[in-house]
Amino acid sequence: MGTLFDRFQGWFVENRQNFLSRFSTDEQETQEPEKSLIELPPHLASRLVAAVDELPTDNPDMEAIQSKLDEAVEKWRKNPQAAENSLVVLSSPVTTVSRILVESLQDWASQKEIALRPLQWIGRPEKAENIATRLRQQLGRGLSTTGSKQQEIVVISNLSWCFLRCVDGLDGIDYLQDVLLQDDSRFWVIGGGKVSWEYLNYVSHFKAYCGESLELPELTGEQLQEWFEPIVSELDIHFAKPNIEFPNNNEDPESYKSRYFDRLASVSEGVNTVAAQVFLRSMRYEVKETDDDKNEKAEGILEAQYPELPTLPRLNADEHYIIYSLLLHGDLTLSALSESLGDDKNLVKGQIQMLRRKGLIEQKNQILTINPIHYPRLKSELANNNFIIHESD
Repeated sequence: MGTLFDRFQGWFVENRQNFLSRFSTDEQETQEPEKSLIELPPHLASRLVAAVDELPTDNPDMEAIQSKLDEAVEKWRKNPQAAENSLVVLSSPVTTVSRILVESLQDWASQKEIALRPLQWIGRPEKAENIATRLRQQLGRGLSTTGSKQQEIVVISNLSWCFLRCVDGLDGIDYLQDVLLQDDSRFWVIGGGKVSWEYLNYVSHFKAYCGESLELPELTGEQLQEWFEPIVSELDIHFAKPNIEFPNNNEDPESYKSRYFDRLASVSEGVNTVAAQVFLRSMRYEVKETDDDKNEKAEGILEAQYPELPTLPRLNADEHYIIYSLLLHGDLTLSALSESLGDDKNLVKGQIQMLRRKGLIEQKNQILTINPIHYPRLKSELANNNFIIHESD
């Protein structure tokens, strides 16, 4: 157990930034929430972004994963031949599921006497036809029934990296469907996005090969308030009085704060990355009024305004398909996106530039992702246009 877990720890530390960075932030285009942050003093804007990016993984997410994992693994260890041998953890496609899963398992595995074998990827293989081969090289260990095999936990932090919607792009999923059922000495923990999960169930019935699935819970206003509290306290953030009047005779700053986070939970649909972006977008720098006529520099405070999503620009059918591909795969290079769409790379490049200018797509280190702040409205628009997004059981 020691060797594999130590290897996991080393790999996690080496690639920590790839998992822990909560934002991509476009390298060239200024998008929300950066546009709103420009209005703040630069030093405050920098502190805000850094503080949000360093927020810990949400406790409700980690607790849900570890509780479900304890239950499922205990059943499997007692009766490997009869119990389900996998747990799929599902999140929104703009949530860093790899971050949440890896951090949850790092803490959990340190308390368990069982080997941990992660798929040591931080992205999708460059060529889709190589995905199955790469999976086999890292995770294959033969299917011989002679002799006992050491029990171990296999971790695929992001299932979206194991396929591409194109010719031969599902070979990796075919391989996983085979091995999931062939070796009961392994328990599989798989992280994935809800959109890719629905797609894989539609095209290959992937769900039938897996055990239980767990959807990360939507964060409540109270949970978001607790999550952001260190930043609120450190930067002395105030909360503006809502424009809407409420029938409450006990109006005070604490009630403004509570309403703010309830509203934040509602507009973000409880998704942590969306909430983080809307939180940043809502910040304003308010200069305090003073009766002092001296030519002294006026002090200001950070004040959180009523949290709202930005308006979604008008989109055409081609842009719908590009956005759907990114929600389906989580992140893509331009080459992989072109291959997935079956379109010329130069044509797609031009369309991507337009979507970046609209603030919907971000690019960093050649990786394209959806700007999380637009996810709730993009999801609704695609669902209304008959794209497979997500349906609860």
